[in-house]
Amino acid sequence: QAAKGATIAFTRLISVVAARFGLILSQQAAAKMVPLIGAAGGMAVNLLFIRHFQNMARGHFIIRRLEKKYGTEAMKTLYRSVALPI
Repeated sequence: QAAKGATIAFTRLISVVAARFGLILSQQAAAKMVPLIGAAGGMAVNLLFIRHFQNMARGHFIIRRLEKKYGTEAMKTLYRSVALPI
């Protein structure tokens, strides 16, 4: 029941936005766009997560490489010297 209400509300929103840009959209066409817009939103969120975790992994492996080269204690000491106070 709640999903049906959300779909109706979203369909109306698409119709209002389309009318604002001078497009004539039927209720059926607007309803067909809902899954596409949902998929695009999901894709955007997934892309943000993928980029974030790729950057985190890159940083992790850079630190591991430096620890292997210079030693764990040396890296911890250096990290503490540049860390911002909380």
